[in-house]
Amino acid sequence: MAIQVKVQKLKRKGQPDKWYGKTVKRQDVTLKDIAEIISKSNSVTASDVYGVLIALVHEMTFFLQMGHTVKLDGFGNFHLTIESETVDQKSDYRLKEHVKRVKCKFTPAAHRITGRKLSYYFCEGAKLELKKG
Repeated sequence: MAIQVKVQKLKRKGQPDKWYGKTVKRQDVTLKDIAEIISKSNSVTASDVYGVLIALVHEMTFFLQMGHTVKLDGFGNFHLTIESETVDQKSDYRLKEHVKRVKCKFTPAAHRITGRKLSYYFCEGAKLELKKG
């Protein structure tokens, strides 16, 4: 199955019409769905796989909130960052006042090809098709 791409008009007032491609989102796949699929390809039950995945999420949350980067081989890296307002003087900075939110950043696993270009494992072999209509 391919990733569907629809052609959409870029909305810019007073500018000539421009068009771009945008991926079409399909339905969500949950941890439970993935656990059931994994269980069908080996001897582990869906509930065992699901339990391990839930434990992974729990442990990742613990380590992320301790300031660690969580690296999952072949998957990618996770780390927490903050969105912060600026102040004129260092002494004026207040966590509760100037931190807008905590965000989780994900960098997918990749390898370098021909010079500086990165190839992301999740993207390799992806097929695209233009959505009709």
